[in-house]
Amino acid sequence: MKKLYFIIIFFIVIQNTFGQQLYRDFEGIRAISFGPYTGILDSLTYNPAPNDIDSSEHCAKYIRDTVRYDVIKLYPDFKLIDVSPYADLSSQAPKIQMKVYTSAPIGTQILLQLGIRSINDYPAGVHSEYAAATTVKNAWELVTFYYYNSPGGSYALPNKIDKIVILFNPNSNNRDTIFFDDITGPELNYNTSGIPYNESMPPAKLSQNNPNPAKQNTVISFQINTAGEVSLELFDMLGNSVSTILNQEMKAGSYSIPIETAAIPDGIYFYVLKMDGYSQTRRLVISKNY
Repeated sequence: MKKLYFIIIFFIVIQNTFGQQLYRDFEGIRAISFGPYTGILDSLTYNPAPNDIDSSEHCAKYIRDTVRYDVIKLYPDFKLIDVSPYADLSSQAPKIQMKVYTSAPIGTQILLQLGIRSINDYPAGVHSEYAAATTVKNAWELVTFYYYNSPGGSYALPNKIDKIVILFNPNSNNRDTIFFDDITGPELNYNTSGIPYNESMPPAKLSQNNPNPAKQNTVISFQINTAGEVSLELFDMLGNSVSTILNQEMKAGSYSIPIETAAIPDGIYFYVLKMDGYSQTRRLVISKNY
């Protein structure tokens, strides 16, 4: 009985010592923003298959680029607390976790790096690296990242971490689609201020183009809730940019942008709206014969 009591107390102490932070749940909490990425990101999409592991209505959707080391960069609202306890091979070390749904093969690797924004070069800007692998296909699972490396030549101090980099299926050219949700890791260092941003009203909302499919032309409509720099870009199925529709400072309001499609070959395309680290993607079909 005393041994059981000691084990319970031990795990309570471990849990309280290494507090976990929910960075983003795509429902109301946003303590982290999206930085640059190489694929196609929809940062607020519908859950493709809710289950007991992830029953929420929304999540993020990412279509991997075909480059070997496709990346998504995430920028916390504040620096992370000292991440040294995470960079530890022991079983008691706290772990970073994320919910994932993908059609990629079981065993697909996901890498995660903790680093600093001011240095983008590897290994100078990376403090520590973590790895996970999928165990199911076409279903949600909670993946756990295990520490495996602190690269030599790093200038990133453990209490200065303000960047998280995710690499889905690195060292491959696969164009996988991944849904992810509920990213959890080291606490943010708020000091004396700061609470996670509530994303009940995202900074922008992108509507489905009309008509879709499009023949000669179509209209893309969107709403932005605050003034800022807005970009709207069209991509083909391989992630190649077809057209930059707009890239400019805009005031809050609703907009409808006419798009000429007569000169664009028939096919499936994606248009991506970006603003202040937020992005949303819709599919556009061009067919001259429908």
